[in-house]
Amino acid sequence: MTPIDCTDCYLAIEIGDGVKRALVRHFSRLIGERLAASDFAARDDATRDKLDRDAWRLATRVINDVEAELSGALDETLLLPDPQKSAQEILAMVVGAAAAAVEQKYFQDDLFGFEALVARLRHSGLGAAQPPA
Repeated sequence: MTPIDCTDCYLAIEIGDGVKRALVRHFSRLIGERLAASDFAARDDATRDKLDRDAWRLATRVINDVEAELSGALDETLLLPDPQKSAQEILAMVVGAAAAAVEQKYFQDDLFGFEALVARLRHSGLGAAQPPA
């Protein structure tokens, strides 16, 4: 039998739904806190829907950035004593860095970021400002 060259392979990380949900919760909480700090309440369903849409959009951006970063970067992980643990550590590091970068961009982006969300909420009359304490 002729030997078959099996060197054309790689290790990949498939990002699970739990990571995606955790990112959405992270961004929902972050945006909600920033709205509250801006004296803007997210009490009604329509406001929460807009907030959640931004959270999902940011989570998706992080996942896309992470997948691009990890593409082909894990081949040497197979040689480590515990490849699963090493892959999880690599994923945690890359997700953390990508989430921080996406957060920074979101809060600085006047066209599609936090200020645009606040403007949409004000324009639609949703999430009325909280009464003074």
